[in-house]
Amino acid sequence: MQSKKVSVIVPIYNVEKYIGKCVDSIRNQDYPNIEIILVDDGSPDKSPQIIDEMASNDDRIKVIHEKNGGVSSARNRGIAAATGEYIMFVDGDDWVDDDYVSYFVDLIEKHGCDIGMDKNNYMVEKTMSADKSYRVSAEKAIEWIYLGTLFVAVWNKIYKTSLLRESGVLFNEEIWYGEGMLFNIECLQCVEEVAIGEKAVYHQTYNPDSAMRSFNLESNFCGIRSMELQKDVWKKKSRAIKRAWTYHRYCFNRTIIGGLVDSEIVDENREVYDECVRNLRKGILIPLSVERNPRKIMGWLMYFANPMLMANRGKRKKKQTLDIIRGGQKQ
Repeated sequence: MQSKKVSVIVPIYNVEKYIGKCVDSIRNQDYPNIEIILVDDGSPDKSPQIIDEMASNDDRIKVIHEKNGGVSSARNRGIAAATGEYIMFVDGDDWVDDDYVSYFVDLIEKHGCDIGMDKNNYMVEKTMSADKSYRVSAEKAIEWIYLGTLFVAVWNKIYKTSLLRESGVLFNEEIWYGEGMLFNIECLQCVEEVAIGEKAVYHQTYNPDSAMRSFNLESNFCGIRSMELQKDVWKKKSRAIKRAWTYHRYCFNRTIIGGLVDSEIVDENREVYDECVRNLRKGILIPLSVERNPRKIMGWLMYFANPMLMANRGKRKKKQTLDIIRGGQKQ
């Protein structure tokens, strides 16, 4: 019996240092029936030439060149071009294990679901990984996304193409940050259950040129706007979902404080900083009602007491981590 075709969509922008490893990791999949859709989002570097050369040597690769419209536009172009029965996404500066596709196909077919999601991936260090898999309700998956138990991005997931076609769910092209969460929340309104796996098969790469890896105040505002749009599409809205959404929205205050301190732009954005501190202190019961880990609870209390001190502490830890990542990538 022939395996079902899987379309792997890769949006590409300023990833010339990484795209070779990314695409090679997809080409080397142990799953035979794939198409690789590379969407050049008007990238100004050498990425377009690199992917054209790759396509000339592998007929499984389709290349789409378009004017810069953002990651949401690029992914939508990929969805429109997809001919597979399943759709997956990989970011152009990341890479995947040889069984990335086969693992997710097995996951979604074993549990008979239209969406499959993985709880674990690799980033700085080897993360948790397990062979466990199971089904959960769409409501539980939504709650887990807001709580951070499931990562918000669309990579490390698989979607049945017919679900996207029939529901009409696409990426909101006015949202460039938080677009993956919005897409996932919309998809989850259309299903009753989701397949969950825990085996790490996806590798995030530290790319200093990536908008997703560096702080940008307007991007955080965009992420907040994405969260408001998510409430508008809710058909599933349990008390647990509302509480988890409130927690995730609250966390933006801490993220913005940390980003402003890390980027050394507090003085230029004093009103925003002060508002986030007020929100943080006014809503301190929100994380305390959600968190169960004593260390995380202590972290919230310390942030409540002295946001600037904790943000500077986070800045030092981030620098140490990035030094480790950069050192590893040079080897």
